[in-house]
Amino acid sequence: MGTVLMLGGMIIAPLLACGLLSVLVVAANEVFGAAVRPVTCGIFVGCVFVHFWWRRRREQRAAREVAGWVATGGWEPVSPRPWPWQGLVRWADTVTVLRAYAKRVEGFPVVTGELEFSDNGLGTSVDRRDGRAAFAVVTLPQPAPSMAVRAHRNAVRRGEGDDDEFRRRFRPVGAESHRLDNPELRAAHVRGDIPPWTLIEDELFVFVPLDRPLRPRDLEEAARKAIRVVRLLDVGADELAVEVGEDG
Repeated sequence: MGTVLMLGGMIIAPLLACGLLSVLVVAANEVFGAAVRPVTCGIFVGCVFVHFWWRRRREQRAAREVAGWVATGGWEPVSPRPWPWQGLVRWADTVTVLRAYAKRVEGFPVVTGELEFSDNGLGTSVDRRDGRAAFAVVTLPQPAPSMAVRAHRNAVRRGEGDDDEFRRRFRPVGAESHRLDNPELRAAHVRGDIPPWTLIEDELFVFVPLDRPLRPRDLEEAARKAIRVVRLLDVGADELAVEVGEDG
């Protein structure tokens, strides 16, 4: 759905801009006559300036919101570190972490942040070949068998059963079939409650593509969805309960 809206915006916005510019050119021609070219050029430059000014303003406001969220929410900035997806990326420079923050959420150590990717750097763990994404990494109490769910980008919708719809839109990866076959997990994917995810040893991570400047709700959503996957997989739940109990 997000991709459809993004593509729609990319198509409609330029058309609206061209239509508006055409109206302004006609109006300028009526008013200024021979001087229409300089006036048109001025209008065009003004539109470009307003566009970039507005985009920059949105980015600055979003940055202030994230800074306030970090300062008041108990999140700590994370220094550069090895990321669990690095071994899955064909070219290291196609995925770059821009910022990251750490905190315990629902008893789990969580790192959430923003990254940018290009040249299909994240593969079918996202619905696009390049862009930006919020991410979340949840550390489990102990390692678990590696597994993942990937998306089919060109899936054809047909049928009504959740399980059939899951198989058309997603591809499970890994040997732990009793976890990957969980009906609740599959239904959550079909509803869009959780994104594709990857579990490697004791770290589970997700990516949530962004179509706008990063805001706190994007970071919280990524963390919430990653923890939701952990709960549905039921990996490390007993060990976590013991650990939390021992901490009081």
